[in-house]
Amino acid sequence: MLPLFPLPDLVHFPGTPLPLHIFQPRYRQLVAELLARPEQERRIGMILVARDADSGVSELLEPGCAGRLVAHQPLADGRSNIVLLGEFRFAVERELSGRPWRQAVVRPLSEQVPLLEAERADELGREITALAAAVARLSEGRFPLDSAELGGAGRPGGLMELVNRLAARLDLPALRKQTLLADEPLARAGEIAGILRSRLRLLDSLDPFRHLAARSEAN
Repeated sequence: MLPLFPLPDLVHFPGTPLPLHIFQPRYRQLVAELLARPEQERRIGMILVARDADSGVSELLEPGCAGRLVAHQPLADGRSNIVLLGEFRFAVERELSGRPWRQAVVRPLSEQVPLLEAERADELGREITALAAAVARLSEGRFPLDSAELGGAGRPGGLMELVNRLAARLDLPALRKQTLLADEPLARAGEIAGILRSRLRLLDSLDPFRHLAARSEAN
């Protein structure tokens, strides 16, 4: 059983930290209950929610991501700041009633890259690392990952760690991030590579104008 925290504009990814500000009374109660549990059992299921424009009915968009509460900062008025560390994607098997917050029985979804796809994973790791470094260089300090975070794609688990960091922190619409979360791991990596290729082409096309602007400012 996993407590759910539906939000309309936020998608969480495995292996990434997610800071949240908790202010609603029901979620204050949830956090208090989680803090009373052993550390390994303090999980919240983040899941995107969309509202139908005609009916007004809210729909949960699967999959979600279960995150473990790893940091808690209480505030004087009962609110708090917390950090969740994404652990696994999940599909909702069935929702349960009886608590002020939504909760569900969930089925974890794998983030493992199949062994038969190891060669493809290595290729994507090298490509994504090179693309991200090139985009970062042309972005002039506006890229959301630093050079230290771009390393390590070649070690076990490193590819999806990098892919999920990029998916979480690139400036993409929430629904686009949701489609990335729904992708199987290698498909998600391929999509991230495609996004970086597109951005690199755009930045390359703007590069001559950047130099012209710099010369104009110097005159």
